[in-house]
Amino acid sequence: MKKRLKSLSVALLGLLLVSEVSFAATNVSGRGSQSRGYAGHNAEINGQLFTLPGTGTISNIEGNGASGFWIERSSGEMVRNFNSIAEAQGYSLPAGSYRVIPNIRDGANSCGITVTFTCP
Repeated sequence: MKKRLKSLSVALLGLLLVSEVSFAATNVSGRGSQSRGYAGHNAEINGQLFTLPGTGTISNIEGNGASGFWIERSSGEMVRNFNSIAEAQGYSLPAGSYRVIPNIRDGANSCGITVTFTCP
């Protein structure tokens, strides 16, 4: 009987630990870049596709030469354009696949952005 109780206790503790891990928040980052180049020749827009497993809220943004950014669905449909990085803090998206593309700041030739979403 004692041995059964000990086994049951260990099993319950293991289940509790696994359950705790599954409730931990997940961070997902999307990265994008844009280079001005010469009009009609070598300008580039790149956005890495990322997937949110659940509702994701913007928790961090790192922009290099960006004056804002836009979010689009994997289909290319624009979801939202932000004129500044600060404007996007706290914005939430439903589960799905997206890209982020930075807006080039005036006078810059290229820019990049990394947007981190936290999914509970």
